[in-house]
Amino acid sequence: MELLSKAYKDYVVNGFKRCEALKTDKESSVCYFNISAFDFDSLFAESKELINHSENIIDKISEYMGSYVSILLVNKDGYILKEKKCNGYNSEINLDMNLPLGGRFTEKFNGNTSISTSIIENKPIILVGEEHYCRFYHDYTTISAPIYCNEEIVGVLSAIGLKENSSECALGILEAASRAISIGYEADIKHKQLVKKNKCESIIVETLTDGVLTVDKDGFVTYLNQVGAEILCIDRESSIGKHISNVVDFKPVVLDVLKTGKGYIDKEFLLTNKSGVKIHFIKTTVPIKDGNGNTITVVDTFRKIKRVNKLFNEMTGAYANFNFEDIIGSSVKLQECINTAKAAANSLSNVLITGESGTGKELIAHSIHNYSDRKKQPFVSINCGAIPRELLESELFGYESGSFTGASTKGRIGKFELADGGTIFLDEIGEMPMDMQVKLLRVIQDRKITRVGGNTIFDLDVRIITATNKNLLELCRKGIFREDLYYRINVLHVNLPPLRERKEDIHELIQHFVSKLSSHLGKEVHDISPNALKKIMSYSWPGNIRELENAIERAVNLCNGEIITENEIFNEEWIGSIDHTTLDEVSVTNLSEPVSEIDIEPLEVIEKRAIERALSISGGNITITANLLKVTRNTIYNKMKKYSLEV
Repeated sequence: MELLSKAYKDYVVNGFKRCEALKTDKESSVCYFNISAFDFDSLFAESKELINHSENIIDKISEYMGSYVSILLVNKDGYILKEKKCNGYNSEINLDMNLPLGGRFTEKFNGNTSISTSIIENKPIILVGEEHYCRFYHDYTTISAPIYCNEEIVGVLSAIGLKENSSECALGILEAASRAISIGYEADIKHKQLVKKNKCESIIVETLTDGVLTVDKDGFVTYLNQVGAEILCIDRESSIGKHISNVVDFKPVVLDVLKTGKGYIDKEFLLTNKSGVKIHFIKTTVPIKDGNGNTITVVDTFRKIKRVNKLFNEMTGAYANFNFEDIIGSSVKLQECINTAKAAANSLSNVLITGESGTGKELIAHSIHNYSDRKKQPFVSINCGAIPRELLESELFGYESGSFTGASTKGRIGKFELADGGTIFLDEIGEMPMDMQVKLLRVIQDRKITRVGGNTIFDLDVRIITATNKNLLELCRKGIFREDLYYRINVLHVNLPPLRERKEDIHELIQHFVSKLSSHLGKEVHDISPNALKKIMSYSWPGNIRELENAIERAVNLCNGEIITENEIFNEEWIGSIDHTTLDEVSVTNLSEPVSEIDIEPLEVIEKRAIERALSISGGNITITANLLKVTRNTIYNKMKKYSLEV
């Protein structure tokens, strides 16, 4: 850097050094303009708020800075955002003073000015004449003061005038003006950010499926989302700003929280408004307190009990899993049964499903629900014979806290409430105790329940399907089942035929089970042999489809090839259905008749013949042979070896 002719302030010297390093041309003009149209539009779009907050202030201070040529608003990158010509501007004298919008001040092209120096030094700056690096500015004074937002420079307020008109007073005016712009601009930015934040929070709250209501310390509603308004059956817009007691026509519990300062979590409420509409919901109310512990607002969140029950049912799998399409079989009897069940699905009347154990009563119940208008609502199943007598009432109807020893301190909702809006399936209804039958009859008649230990009456909208493998009419005659309850549940009757009455479906069922179980067990079994099928068809299947599936699963497990044979399909449980007459021949002659020594056979001969016949009857199955002869499997193996017998 060339030797300076006089002493300059540090920020001037530093500016000269930067210009030397940038190899700035001392003959450069006032500013340069090389911004594209797109960047020009983007620049002013981004700076719109800063320009708006500066315009009035620039207009006012221009009256007090008449000796200056121009007042400029420049952003932090040196781009001119606004120019206001002052009274000191003379088109003849200031002919070269071209300051277009979008023009730029940089030390590389324009040398040091108060604009760049103010941004770098982070303070108000005045440069006079030769304190500028470029000769163009030697006849001028430039003054600048930074504009801040959140303690960061966003631009500068500048003025350019002839050097003989320089004044520290002008710098003070500019500094005060930049401070005013900073305050207004920052306040507006924060306000917009707050509005944006509140809007985002409001949108978030509006997307909640819970109702949200807030009241101030005096009980006036300050916020209510649309879901909350719908739950409370009130108008949202007209409610905000009113006292909560004038918004709802029941005693607002939230006022107790304001009074005591104590909130609660997940508390159940059942209220009735003046129109007679019952509002059943779960609430959580939280008081918000200031630093002194005073309640300043209360946040109340609530949701309908039906939604709570729905979430619980979804988590516990309380929904129907099967449809009519899942039922295997094309026999006439089965199709008649399905047609009756479909007709029942289109009705709201109670349905009774009867049939032997293992015929698929639960599958029919699931299908009826999924075929009905309630298919998107809960399907709650309960086995009346699997729950202890003393717990059945609380399981069905729920209980209040402290109703009995071992009860939950918060109480519990019952199956009927969980099924509200949907279907409840009461399996094994014939096992229900007489005292519970009376209570169930009342629920069916009134469509209302009261929890054990409680007084609140809950309305119900539930479809009731029952099932049993017993003859309920016979139980009625014996006094074990109430006749009036029987007629209440038996409005629509679906009677499932046993498997022995629809044997034409057996082969189709076997193919289904083989395919399903092979995949599940990782086996390559694809079919069943004709002899094995013949043996299956000859069996009565007292356990119906459930027993058939178990037999096929056993066969798939034992099968070593792709085809199930009769060796895998035979089961010792079928012994009761075997004709034992051929074994009767094993019996010795009546001892009361006279016999001679020649009539007596050796014991080993009788034993061998008995084993041979048992092996023939069992198809060579050692386990069944042992069971028939009432001996162990090892005994059969040893005797076969002794008598050289083969399967």
